[in-house]
Amino acid sequence: MSFIRYFISIFLLTGCTLLPIEHYSKSKIDKNIKKLSIMIRGLDKRVDKKEAEDLAKSGIYYALELAKKYRVVSPPLWHNTLVNLGLRDRGLCYQWAEDMLLFFLKKRYRTLKFYFVGADIGDYFEHNGVVVSFGNFKDGIILDAWRNSGNLYFNYVKKDRYIWKNRKEIYRKVKNRLAITKN
Repeated sequence: MSFIRYFISIFLLTGCTLLPIEHYSKSKIDKNIKKLSIMIRGLDKRVDKKEAEDLAKSGIYYALELAKKYRVVSPPLWHNTLVNLGLRDRGLCYQWAEDMLLFFLKKRYRTLKFYFVGADIGDYFEHNGVVVSFGNFKDGIILDAWRNSGNLYFNYVKKDRYIWKNRKEIYRKVKNRLAITKN
């Protein structure tokens, strides 16, 4: 119990180091939607243009919606601290990824596949995200809502700083949640 008090007092004393969430302007959001849509369409010529546009727009706006729902603070590691202390209900990277994946699966895209991925699995700084792809996840785009506190980060898996691994067991768990919510 003394550790928790110590940690809370350190947290309260350093609270001024919390950064406000950078709210992107409408024009920056529109640029990101266009960029992500182009990237998704570039995955394969058979990717449906409307699906790429819908995923880009709805994904970027849904990440912002989750940030409000989670009452996010920045940087993300501080938000993790609040969740781990019980001061926030959700907002750990795996929760962002699960919620994003469930959102995308509900949309039932025909030409796009989704993967739940993790990096440094089992380590203290394990990180999770969602990949959208036409085929293999390694040829896809990482969608990471946690990294920028709700401003959706996206990059090609092969160009990202993390080395991602497919987490099929968590994907199945999220897909099962989708089946349960239908009934």
